[in-house]
Amino acid sequence: MKLRGKIRSRKVMVLIDCGATHKFISLEVVRKIGLPTTATKNYDVVMGTSESVTGKGMCKGVVLELQGLTIIEDFLPLDLGSTNVVLGMKWLGTSRSIEVNWKLLTMKFQLGDGWMTLKVDKGLNKSRISLKAMMKTLQNEDSQGTLRIPCNAIRPHQCPNNISVIDELGIQKLFEEVQFGFL
Repeated sequence: MKLRGKIRSRKVMVLIDCGATHKFISLEVVRKIGLPTTATKNYDVVMGTSESVTGKGMCKGVVLELQGLTIIEDFLPLDLGSTNVVLGMKWLGTSRSIEVNWKLLTMKFQLGDGWMTLKVDKGLNKSRISLKAMMKTLQNEDSQGTLRIPCNAIRPHQCPNNISVIDELGIQKLFEEVQFGFL
């Protein structure tokens, strides 16, 4: 589940992942925000891609704001790609009970004597494409040199039928119109 959150008033993308064992924070966020890191021994983490990554250090007492919930936790800094924060089983296991509604994309969990509901940010669940993958698609014989992009990815222009077809010569204009980057 992907949600928007804040650390020190800075927007971050948070992934709640029951497949992750611990709580992680991206090295990029640690650097940009200037979070202090406590020295630790090196640790190895197997990522979802099956790649093993070595990390070191711990960011203690990080305050993460998430949809009205304040979470104060220790995080292991790692290169997380486009994800800023991962809340894994170490965090999920602190709740006595969790209910996930995959249709509504919500997670309800016990918080003290009450319940808290977090809702997925649907805008964060869109796949990003790298320039390399986009160029490979354009060069594919079946694509005939065109790239189909959902209209909601292009601003401020509107497209008929919610689809825009852009030839290779128009690709530069596309890059000027599409908003790329992280939160």
